[in-house]
Amino acid sequence: MADQHTNDKVLEGLSDSQRQSLHEFSQVTNANLDLAVRVLASRQWNTQQAIQMYYEPGYADALQKTDDAQEAEKDVSEGLRRRGVEASGSGRDTQSNVRGAESSGHNAEGGSRRKPEYSASRRPQFAITPLLVWPFVLMLRLAMLAASTLLRILGIQRIASSGVPNQTTITNDFEHYFEAHYGLEHPPFFHGTLADARTAALRDQKYIVMVLWSKEHDDADVFGRALAHPDVVACLTQPQFIVWAGDLTQLDAYAAASDSGATHFPSISVLGPRAASAGLPTRLELVARMRNGPQTANAMAQSLVSFVTRVVASRDSMTRAMQREQDERDAERRLRAQQNAAYEASLARDQERDREQREQSARAREQEIKAREEEIKAKEEQDAEERRRREEQAVDEQRTQWRWAKLAQIHKENATELASADAAKLSLRLENGRRIVHSFARDSTMQRVFDFVETRDVADEWATKGVTPYGSDLAQITAPAGYTHTYEFALVSQFPRVVFDDRRATLHNALSACGLWPSAVLIAEPLFEPED
Repeated sequence: MADQHTNDKVLEGLSDSQRQSLHEFSQVTNANLDLAVRVLASRQWNTQQAIQMYYEPGYADALQKTDDAQEAEKDVSEGLRRRGVEASGSGRDTQSNVRGAESSGHNAEGGSRRKPEYSASRRPQFAITPLLVWPFVLMLRLAMLAASTLLRILGIQRIASSGVPNQTTITNDFEHYFEAHYGLEHPPFFHGTLADARTAALRDQKYIVMVLWSKEHDDADVFGRALAHPDVVACLTQPQFIVWAGDLTQLDAYAAASDSGATHFPSISVLGPRAASAGLPTRLELVARMRNGPQTANAMAQSLVSFVTRVVASRDSMTRAMQREQDERDAERRLRAQQNAAYEASLARDQERDREQREQSARAREQEIKAREEEIKAKEEQDAEERRRREEQAVDEQRTQWRWAKLAQIHKENATELASADAAKLSLRLENGRRIVHSFARDSTMQRVFDFVETRDVADEWATKGVTPYGSDLAQITAPAGYTHTYEFALVSQFPRVVFDDRRATLHNALSACGLWPSAVLIAEPLFEPED
């Protein structure tokens, strides 16, 4: 009786819209009245947001703990107030204290709290315990407030990071949950929104079997086993049905439940095409809703099969009439399509003749333009080839001059190298297979060896003819200004395999690092593949 009285007092303080929101929230969640009011109030009486937050993990518990902390602080504050009143009146007559305490106890919350009783021979004393306790109570309240705020922030961040799931994802989750609990045999659930299912049903003249449920309901397990029954699976697998399943914790299913007027869950409804006055199926209508009470899974499965079969049979004649009308409309549409096709074919032939004449004129102009463009392109390619040939010739001339200048420098340094007692003896194999044995000074750099290999062609010409393209005085040849030579080979040792790519290193350091001093066999390997 006390709970009923409390519930009536709560309902009396709500407006009509708040009562409606409370009714819808309770129908979906089956939450008690006190918790439902607190959750709705925390979401400003927004039913959809309140339902989402109710199923957020820990939200209801955090809300309950916050309320408990506020109630505890209220009790401590009330105790401190009473202690202060008692201490301030300690010098008065004991009988007056008793009457004042009884009066305050009678007025506080309608007598719901225990009245303080004092002995006439005992003087009330001021208690220090509440003063020591209240900081801890305050800290508890702040901790609970921080936890509630953190849960709310984490919930918002999770939604922002993952986004609102689409209906295909929701259906996949529902199907995975169903298969995990009731097996792989189940009706073929439609993947998409209810609006997509409606469009498909109107297009193909099918029925929608709308399943609304939530695993939180009491009959969810029996309902799930009934859906997995072989008879139900065989019935709903027929091509005339589209099975759309919605979880009431999601917005699409909740909106479908509100639109269809379903109040008891789990629920099964059948939606079918409705013929308008002109015989055109304009929209779907709710044909029937299965009303099921407490029963076993087998009994519910048989009831479901009977319900669906009975609904389809009752609308069979109307469905056949709608199908006949649809066939007639299709035949008329095909006839109009054939007539339009014949007209368009005749029009296309006339347009084709005009097009051919225009194309002939256009082709003649295009051929003339193309001939001029090809002539200009050929002239540009010829000029580009000539420029490239001249540039290559200039580079070759600079390379040749650089080699002759470098050979002159080598001849000047040869006398010093031959006079050096501490020299390295290198056996060099060139790219053409030729082998040369030459001695290099200890402090010579690897650059010196690279230059020696690079100048072998002009060195042979000098040894044979004794004259250069720039005159007979080799010492007067200088390197071309602004030219940077690029070596197209690398010096390597096969045993061990070492690539000498640091041309600034001294010959002694480079060979000693790999144990080849004072004699080594180096091979000039090309860096690029030769062109065909």
